[in-house]
Amino acid sequence: MTTEAPRQTENRTNGSANGAKAPQDNGSSAYGEALADVYDSLYPTSGPAIDSMVTFLDELCPAPASLLELGVGTGRLAIPLAKHGYRVHGVDASPAMLAKLHENDPTGAITSSVADFSELVVEERYDVVLTALNTFFMLPTQELQISCLHGIHDALADGGVAVFETYNPQNYHRLSEATTQVGHLAPDALLLDTVQVNRRLQSALVVHTILSPGGLRKVPEVSRYAWPAEFDVMARLAGLRVTGRWAGWDRSALSELTEKHIVVVERQDA
Repeated sequence: MTTEAPRQTENRTNGSANGAKAPQDNGSSAYGEALADVYDSLYPTSGPAIDSMVTFLDELCPAPASLLELGVGTGRLAIPLAKHGYRVHGVDASPAMLAKLHENDPTGAITSSVADFSELVVEERYDVVLTALNTFFMLPTQELQISCLHGIHDALADGGVAVFETYNPQNYHRLSEATTQVGHLAPDALLLDTVQVNRRLQSALVVHTILSPGGLRKVPEVSRYAWPAEFDVMARLAGLRVTGRWAGWDRSALSELTEKHIVVVERQDA
């Protein structure tokens, strides 16, 4: 795992540095530090899913719009968005993730900052705020999720939109006992994901176990899922309103078996 500190760069939109309070230990920082070296093997960095995401955002708010990604990670979404023409700034709680981002982005097209996005404070306002791959659910309490939504409200430019990609809560909530899935991380490495759900707390614990020639590594990931109706209320409390919800970047219709939700919100005072 790389431990190089990320470059602290300035936002190219107005030259002012973006920031937030120093990261707190809500789990996302530890998760990123533990998985930064294998993250790009866990999730695809190109392909139809990435292309569909870029097309969705371009139809919603075309490039060269300014875009803020919360939980930017290693840049798997930010880099193709920047190549498409978006002016991208990424926030992540993990310095190791941002170090990997800058390895993946040698031209420095993406600016970044280490920050706790549950207490988001930015000097720039953005046309698009993106929170993908269940990152919003990694905030472990309803209070932190509402706080994040307040920060997103304040970060949106006039006419701006925020886009969330989350898993369908029903897929975890229906689990009555722990389950394990096995996948191939590399030719000589296996990934075992064990999932355990606390329905009362709307909490899912996923333990990622990596078996490789280097040994065994376990990384816990805790998420707190919110039902669509609850998310809508939290958004309203933060001065936001939901304008669309789909089952994928292709705008397919929702069903109980939907794997994920794509949700679009805007400011109520827009």
